[in-house]
Amino acid sequence: MSDYKDIIIDHYKNPRNFGSLDDADINMDESNASCGDMIQIQVKIGTRKEPGLPRSVRNEDEVIKEMKWRGVGCAISTAAASMLSEKIVGMSKKELEDFGENGIVEMLGGEVNAGRMKCATLAFRGLLKIFETHE
Repeated sequence: MSDYKDIIIDHYKNPRNFGSLDDADINMDESNASCGDMIQIQVKIGTRKEPGLPRSVRNEDEVIKEMKWRGVGCAISTAAASMLSEKIVGMSKKELEDFGENGIVEMLGGEVNAGRMKCATLAFRGLLKIFETHE
């Protein structure tokens, strides 16, 4: 693991927002069949303009208010999920899409080899699905 940057090791050993969100609006499971990494993501959705707006009211300003996750995986997928769980609070679907895989790579320190991209983007793919299923 000495090839990994200190921030990846820190998030791997001390994952942020790991656990359950009892009153989650959406649950999403995502896995990486090529290596066996698995993640369950739970989020609360809200809006920027009107925090008390009921979920039944659709609004393009919907954002992720909170994220918790559980999973098993390699250092890269665990660190990426942990970092993303902090980064995406307040993000809309468009902002998440704009952040994209390049944002994930930058967040992880700028170097992810091609064979590890599915690991690095596991939580990201799950979050995109959350927005797709919530529309």
